[in-house]
Amino acid sequence: MWARLAVLAIMGFITWRLLRMRWAFTIVVDNTGVRSHAGIKTPQQRRLLSLFQRTRFVEGKVTIRGRTDKNGQLQLAFIGPIDDATKQQVRNYLVNEL
Repeated sequence: MWARLAVLAIMGFITWRLLRMRWAFTIVVDNTGVRSHAGIKTPQQRRLLSLFQRTRFVEGKVTIRGRTDKNGQLQLAFIGPIDDATKQQVRNYLVNEL
């Protein structure tokens, strides 16, 4: 019985990993600046990181994840305390830079 549950759990995990949404890049920002980033190409990385270092736009920790869809449109997900106007500013900047 336990072996069946283990096999089902492993199969569920594998299915979840295959079907979950993948993000092309992730940026973690807080009120001191950029905490971490992944998936950003080197030429764009310097400009993007300098913007986030110069601009203090969040009060807590915010994670920005992005990817392009099948039509080439940039899709962003924001996790954390960030207002709609700031989301739009970041979205506009990323559309122009990436």
